[in-house]
Amino acid sequence: MKYDDYMDPECVALCDAINRVPGVCTNESCCGHGRGTFRVFFQSTDLRTLAILLYYVDSCHMGFRWDCTVHTDCAMRPASYYIQSEAKGKVAYEQANTIAEKINDFMDNEFDAWWKDWSDEST
Repeated sequence: MKYDDYMDPECVALCDAINRVPGVCTNESCCGHGRGTFRVFFQSTDLRTLAILLYYVDSCHMGFRWDCTVHTDCAMRPASYYIQSEAKGKVAYEQANTIAEKINDFMDNEFDAWWKDWSDEST
């Protein structure tokens, strides 16, 4: 995916991986610049596939904690989301890369079978 020149390079791998998930699209990110938490803001049009991202930021599956927050604004626009690391700096960058690798592995090797199973169950 093409991003503008203002994107933190530390965010590219994770945003690329998230954008591979059907129905999920990133729209903003910040690596925290060594002082703050790592955040990726996104929209989701499919709660089924949102589960993929949520799975790979869950401390139960990853061994580290990232949170997902749902929010709206004062005009009650449709809900949007962001994931956020608990860690900062190099540790957060490494975690983001690990999440990206796990999502990419799932999309490359498991998504088609997972989607078929999920679709079969819902019919």
